[in-house]
Amino acid sequence: MRRSVVVAASAALAMVAVPLGSGVAAGVPGRATVVASAALAPSPNLVDRAAAAGISWPSTPSWDVTPVDYDGDGDVDFSMSLHMRNAGELRRNNGDGTFTRVGVGAVMPRPSPEGGLVDRHSCAWSDVDRNGLPDLYCAAGRYRSNRLKDESINNELFLQTSAGSFRDVATASGVGEPCTRGRHIAVLDVNGDGWDDLFVGAQKERNASGDPCNQQSGYPYNEQSKVFVNLGDNAQGEWRGFRAGTEWNVTQPNTGNRFAITWDYNHDGRDDLLTGAYANQRPRLYRNDGGGFTEIGRSGQVPLPAVNGVELADLTGDGILDLVFADDAGFAYRAGTAAGLSGTTVRIGTPPAGGRGWRVAVGDINGDGRTDVYGLVASTGSGNPADGVFVRTAGGGWQPHEVPGAGGDSNSVAAVEVGNRAQFVVLNGGNAESENPGPVQLIAWTG
Repeated sequence: MRRSVVVAASAALAMVAVPLGSGVAAGVPGRATVVASAALAPSPNLVDRAAAAGISWPSTPSWDVTPVDYDGDGDVDFSMSLHMRNAGELRRNNGDGTFTRVGVGAVMPRPSPEGGLVDRHSCAWSDVDRNGLPDLYCAAGRYRSNRLKDESINNELFLQTSAGSFRDVATASGVGEPCTRGRHIAVLDVNGDGWDDLFVGAQKERNASGDPCNQQSGYPYNEQSKVFVNLGDNAQGEWRGFRAGTEWNVTQPNTGNRFAITWDYNHDGRDDLLTGAYANQRPRLYRNDGGGFTEIGRSGQVPLPAVNGVELADLTGDGILDLVFADDAGFAYRAGTAAGLSGTTVRIGTPPAGGRGWRVAVGDINGDGRTDVYGLVASTGSGNPADGVFVRTAGGGWQPHEVPGAGGDSNSVAAVEVGNRAQFVVLNGGNAESENPGPVQLIAWTG
């Protein structure tokens, strides 16, 4: 169950081309194009229905939100990784517009079963043991104190043994990771054996004297980003966990610090890996060569723009995933091609004054059969500027709608389907100790 989002759209886009240097922001290399759109303005069509949906969560530090049909009933549920001293949540989609929290403490509990306070970051869902139920893997940091992650605060792998019942087996399965400053997770099948493997992103190690991890035999690999290869079942049908996939070299500093997405960009049937280090940088794209990775994004072999956040979706209706992204100028995409990726940036919309594009999510919010784009906006100063939903029009343009405001700091957004329409779960709790906590929103279309 990969994090890549695949959405179809049938209408062709109308574009007006302008050359680089014209004042239209664009990633490099390539030409820039722009689709004219009005400034964001309050929209009578967008509502925050979190409270009505049963999501009455106070302002809270957060990290990410991940859609999943964890119980296989056909409805899209979601989990929230809430930062620092807060428990995570798994919310079941009841199919009637409401979401119920699944067994408090069943998954992502806080404190941890061993009594610690996990510095939980990104999570990803995947049926790693192939029992028919998705499991949840979460990365954890080491706090500002650079603590060694013992069992009380380590990474977590919650195996789902029956619908809604979980047990943490991270260390026993070989993915405990006591030394990494864990960040973003991606699920991919690196070796094509049909068993889901894991990429674990890490922020660069701190220059800290006395760090016990520096004295380990596996240093510095033990503190770096890495791939874990799924060992599958033994002859008795028992799942064997993971091994360190050192041959899949992703150890460049801060790989996966900002995001991590699985993407077969060149359509060769192998899972490649797109990762971000920091905001407003070109991502790293690791091409899967069958037995290892070659980085081709920063090296310029693929025309990737500088981004803050990305998603994959078929906006052009040609059956090929496009790279939808947020950057400092707003929200845009580059079309996927039969050979890889176009070098042309197509602008979707811009943020309000004092804001920059931070994250994106995609889905059909108004049920018209066309794919819309949610643009999460971060402040360039203080406060939390309004987000935007850019609704695809019949003519191929984008109609901007301002999202009801919220306090806190922009963090994460994802689409869940409710009644054949997308609703967007929005976290406003920032993702660092210094940022302001904020509420959880559920943005939907009325009318």
